[in-house]
Amino acid sequence: MKKPDVNKSEFQPDTAGMLADIAELYYKDGLTQNEIAQRIGVSRPTVVNYIKQAREQGIVDIQIRGSAYKGSNLSRQLCDKYALEDVYIARTSDEVDEDAALKKVARLGAIALSDLLRENDVLGVSWGGTIQLAADEIPRREVNNLNVCQLVGSMTSDALLAAEASTIRIANRTGAKCNTLPLPAVLTSVELAQQLRNEPIVQQHLKQFKELTKVFFSVGDLSDNSMVHETGMVTTFEWKSYRKRGAQAVLVGRFLNADGVLLDGDFYQRLMAIELDQFKAVPMRMLVAAGKAKTDAVLATLAGQFATHLVIDETLAELL
Repeated sequence: MKKPDVNKSEFQPDTAGMLADIAELYYKDGLTQNEIAQRIGVSRPTVVNYIKQAREQGIVDIQIRGSAYKGSNLSRQLCDKYALEDVYIARTSDEVDEDAALKKVARLGAIALSDLLRENDVLGVSWGGTIQLAADEIPRREVNNLNVCQLVGSMTSDALLAAEASTIRIANRTGAKCNTLPLPAVLTSVELAQQLRNEPIVQQHLKQFKELTKVFFSVGDLSDNSMVHETGMVTTFEWKSYRKRGAQAVLVGRFLNADGVLLDGDFYQRLMAIELDQFKAVPMRMLVAAGKAKTDAVLATLAGQFATHLVIDETLAELL
């Protein structure tokens, strides 16, 4: 049988992106070949071959500068400081446009998630602008017996697609079974919410949260233009009340203070989403966020130890 031509001059876009990211980990972040192999779940010889291909195809142009290894040191410092398993930092300090920086972080998060997905995983997906961007960047790679689940009920916004859209997109790109949550994120009354939770088909959907092995999520801040506020997920009175009580972050529909502690309220009895104790029990939890405005929200999430992996931009990394 003829061996595949590893020196082929043209790559599919997803392959070229993968080679570029591996080259960046090796040449810029200073990770060893063994560390890269462990991170993306391949053998060391495979990593060596990827690096060789990146050089041969001109995907990487080697220019050694002293500042090139800054990301690696910063990543390790953040891992130690916040007890994280891994931190991915997108170099965005030269990005003038915040939207462009966010897209770069979302793409890095998509690639990082894809690298970590394994056979038989059950992946939970949250909702928001960052996750929607990341879902569009997920490489097309089939993962055997993968299940993808929606963590928060359906919400709509003029700026975003419905909550289930990101879950469906990730499932389609990975060849996974898709389990959406066919319920509104917030019900009008506690009684109605409880009635729905008692329905067998709803219980079956909520039961899937106990089987999660990984979650892919972002976190909302408490600014006036926060998506949680703009979508009307909470009333203006509730929004102001939580801010007055010291809320700093919105995680899967729940408000956290600066210490990462849940600020309870009647609102949660109307919320159809994963419980925080279930969320925290998931072995791998990847948080994707970008921009100075997210600093307090990310800090609160880390204080509550809700993340094991972090994907952020360089500016936010330095602030943390």
